Amino acid sequence: MRRVICTFYIVLFALFSMHATCGARKPTTMKPIEAARISDKVYFHNVSITHDGSHYFTINGGNDSYCTLNEYDDEGNLVDAYDVGLDARSICFNPRDNRLYVKTYGSSLYVVDLDAESAEVALHGVFDADNSSIAVTTDGRRIYELAEGRVKVLDFKNGKELKHFTLTDYFDEHGFHSSIAVSDKHLFVWGDTDSIVVYDLNGIYVTQFRLPRSGYGFSLSYCNKMLWIAQDADASTDGGNGYWYGYRL
Repeated sequence: MRRVICTFYIVLFALFSMHATCGARKPTTMKPIEAARISDKVYFHNVSITHDGSHYFTINGGNDSYCTLNEYDDEGNLVDAYDVGLDARSICFNPRDNRLYVKTYGSSLYVVDLDAESAEVALHGVFDADNSSIAVTTDGRRIYELAEGRVKVLDFKNGKELKHFTLTDYFDEHGFHSSIAVSDKHLFVWGDTDSIVVYDLNGIYVTQFRLPRSGYGFSLSYCNKMLWIAQDADASTDGGNGYWYGYRL
């Protein structure tokens, strides 16, 4: 009898210990820390930024007759500017082929040739929203598009839809409701003009956080291990300076 009682208390102690050490997981938190700033002169709007491992590339949107694709070194110094004739919504570097891609106003993806200052269609008619600002995964295999709360995941090689899911809590306002950024583990969308909602790569809610400043809706980007937003130039055919801010999380 004594042995049975002793065994009972041992089991009870073990269960109590498991409850104490394996309780509910603490919620994930992210704190944005400003780590980079780039002054970016464009026509009209600062819509997107990417990084190829050594240089940043930005592109404007608003008018395909006034296009500028700017190249900067890692310190934010201008290296060169190109006119590839695109009314852009996002620019992405794909490490699988070391090429730059631009999603324009419309439903197609273009591949850019900086030497020739030209672009040609890489994927035709694969996107759902004209104004969507897409994101490419860090391995270059997948494309994410947000349109009216629905996220479509495409195979980068052929543009075929792999899956889709619906998000909640995104900011439903022009420019903000169709922009998405992606890291190796997370999706980022606007929760407001100065806040970000974070999901995993399957659209499961993770957390949200507030930024120290507001940003332009189309500008939400992720590159060089930082989340980026722009304070828009909101310029015209004369051009103007906008500012990119990179945040480590």
